[in-house]
Amino acid sequence: MSIRCVVVTPERTELDREADFVALPMFDGELGVQRGRAPMIGRLGYGVLRLQTVSGPERYFVDGGFAQVEDDVVNVLTGRAIPVDLLDNDEATKTLAEALDMPSSTPEQAQIKDAAVRRARGQLRASR
Repeated sequence: MSIRCVVVTPERTELDREADFVALPMFDGELGVQRGRAPMIGRLGYGVLRLQTVSGPERYFVDGGFAQVEDDVVNVLTGRAIPVDLLDNDEATKTLAEALDMPSSTPEQAQIKDAAVRRARGQLRASR
């Protein structure tokens, strides 16, 4: 028995797989989902979505968003979902440096910078 994991970005459905286990990077920590999980909706953070499938583990960097679990289906709505194997550590390090150099003199700039730094740190962790 398995659960279905569907990952949707603004461009397309990135992933539609059967899995035995899904770990979601929620904004306040990781959430594990197995068959029979109670329904829930939650906000995703920047981090690694992990799936344990019949063919082995799969990992994707997700760029925030929302997750819904209902009837053994995990629906993930995110801005981006990138297989971890495609992430480049050097590029992620550069992106973090650029985010840290962003201006933050107004509340709006500070909010944009904070999101960029969190995104870059999540991508850097995922690329290792």
